[in-house]
Amino acid sequence: MHQVPPALRDVRVVDPDQVCDAAAVLADGEQLQHSAAVLDALGDVHRLSILLALHHAGDLCVSDLAFAVGMSDSSVSHALRLLRAHGMVTAQRQGRLVRYRVVGELTTRLLDVVSEGVVGDVELHAHRGSGAHLDAVPAVSD
Repeated sequence: MHQVPPALRDVRVVDPDQVCDAAAVLADGEQLQHSAAVLDALGDVHRLSILLALHHAGDLCVSDLAFAVGMSDSSVSHALRLLRAHGMVTAQRQGRLVRYRVVGELTTRLLDVVSEGVVGDVELHAHRGSGAHLDAVPAVSD
């Protein structure tokens, strides 16, 4: 059971059990920072567009992503550098081509939630042979 540290017992607390619980859920500062960074990255419409495109269409190169989201190659490259720094996408080189994909359980789960309200039921051409729709496409994860 969590308790208020002895050094802080003189501090006026109305409900020590709830304060203890609140402090306990915030104890992993590193994970809290990571989650805040992921949410911050999702807060930009361009980065969110890139992530949704990768999440549903699969691995894409910069030029294909740029076309899909209506941005320049350099803008997409810049956004991908930031997303890579936050551990939200990874790159895989195939000869001269570099393909990007979404990684991370938190990123994938958040994109699933956002997709429910943003994307809807869209037939994906890359999955046409299987008759798959958006809701049947498995999410990419670590």
